[in-house]
Amino acid sequence: MQDLKQPFIIKAFDVGPMQNLVYVISDKKTNFAAIVDPAWDLKEVYLYINENNLELKNILLTHSHNDHVNAIDQILLKFDLSIHLNHKEKIFWNKSYDNFKINYGGDIINLGSTEIKSIYTPGHTPGSTCYQIGNNLIAGDTLFVFGCGRCDLHGGNPEEMFMTLKNLKSSLDEKTIILPGHDYSVKRSSTMNEQKLGNPFFHFDNLDKFVEYRMSLHDKIRNTPYDFIKKNGSH
Repeated sequence: MQDLKQPFIIKAFDVGPMQNLVYVISDKKTNFAAIVDPAWDLKEVYLYINENNLELKNILLTHSHNDHVNAIDQILLKFDLSIHLNHKEKIFWNKSYDNFKINYGGDIINLGSTEIKSIYTPGHTPGSTCYQIGNNLIAGDTLFVFGCGRCDLHGGNPEEMFMTLKNLKSSLDEKTIILPGHDYSVKRSSTMNEQKLGNPFFHFDNLDKFVEYRMSLHDKIRNTPYDFIKKNGSH
């Protein structure tokens, strides 16, 4: 996850009972840092921040489901931070903070010398967002390694998820590193090329078949940890 040539470091932390992954992005030049989806016990995160003399500046939210936001009030007691989220997610969440920074997709968040791009990716929730840092994509619950987020939870929409995945597939470089919001798979990260080949949700060109698979079939025929599936359905 760390490229010595890049001006930033991305550090992943395993948190909570649902195999969540929280990420800390830090800019090497300034030591400014952002945390993505602060939830559960952040003791190891705080230790990392202190040991590396980081100055935490921002919270980046991929979406507002409780398992990705339940430590926000706690972290705001320790740090004065901006909370970045999509404008549709703000409406969906219906939460009031005085430090919201709203994005619309395509926005650039500056973290010292590091640029973080927000990508609007609805489907799991109305305002789900991925964050692109260099050739890394922090994907939240939009895209897992060899999987994707559920669309039968509050705010989910499988038709939107189909279009989101289609757009990511066509727009991202094949070397893009996918950093998911949960560690549900046989590996913690993957490349976009590997996902195109082995993620069954990228194998559908027909919307109706995708919706049927996401909403009815997938959870009946697949168990975690998710693994590579060829387009014909074989491992």
